[in-house]
Amino acid sequence: MSENKPFKILSIDGGGIKGLYSATVLSRLEEKAGRRAGECFDMICGTSTGGIIALGVASGEKATDLAKLYSEHGKSIFPTSNYRFFRYFQSKIQALKQTLFWGKYSAKQLKKQLTNTFKEKKLGELDNLVCIPSFNLTSGLPRVFKFPHKEGGFFMDKEIPLVDAALATSAAPTYLPIHEYNDTMFVDGGVWANNPSLCGLLEALKFFVGDEGKNYTHVELLSIASISQASGWAAKSRKRRSFIGWKSKLMQTSMDGQAYFTHFFIQNAIKKIDPRAKYVRIESPKLSCEQMEVLEMDRADKRALATLKSLGNQDGYTNANIESVMNFFKTDKTYKTQ
Repeated sequence: MSENKPFKILSIDGGGIKGLYSATVLSRLEEKAGRRAGECFDMICGTSTGGIIALGVASGEKATDLAKLYSEHGKSIFPTSNYRFFRYFQSKIQALKQTLFWGKYSAKQLKKQLTNTFKEKKLGELDNLVCIPSFNLTSGLPRVFKFPHKEGGFFMDKEIPLVDAALATSAAPTYLPIHEYNDTMFVDGGVWANNPSLCGLLEALKFFVGDEGKNYTHVELLSIASISQASGWAAKSRKRRSFIGWKSKLMQTSMDGQAYFTHFFIQNAIKKIDPRAKYVRIESPKLSCEQMEVLEMDRADKRALATLKSLGNQDGYTNANIESVMNFFKTDKTYKTQ
């Protein structure tokens, strides 16, 4: 083993339509580097919408094309009127569906766009190692979809279509239907790993990095956050709340808390694992009051999409001038999947 051979990981948080922000940030980094992210990272991790982006990157897609999946088709996946008057009544009907019936949205349009992007490609055909968290409702346990690798003797996911892995990681409870594959039911990985950085770090340390005949000396991890809205409540807020009273904060609070702790843990533990290890996180941008009103996990009208794209471009260009970020793109990945 080389004296200094890093195992590079790219991790992308979940966040619904806010994946447009993450994909746009990544597209600006690729533009500055003059190469695709998939050429530079040994492993790509992503949860929910981040899982869709991760699978796209690992299948050879450019981030700018993945951003178009959201900007051009987001409104068909999350139907949202551009007009406030109609959006108000639309939101009431969707809230009723979400609370009492079968969830806010069908997965039909999402599946259509995923099929257009991934065709019939399977996990075993990817260009990078991947970790795509989901939750197996049938077993009641977390599930991580992976590229099959000899280091762990792991081959069970080899024939799983990318479309099914993407639907399994993004099936947000009450927003999109539970995804069934091979007689097993899955929901969004964001219920336990909205920031999948720790999944990638553990996978790397268990199978690829360290002594005992492993091929890599240390981990270098770049993590891209989603846009996080303030989920704190006023001190005198009503304490007894129904599901309707919680609204979207129920899901958002869980995802934000998990993402924050994962970042906090890795930030404090990474150098104790190995002094050579590197960890960089592109954090959520600070939002104005007006932007907070516009952005939601499933709001895909023109104004929301334009705001997400603008924030992504702004943070992408900013981070494209940060050396610690762009260092990840200077060298080729060294793990060969094919």
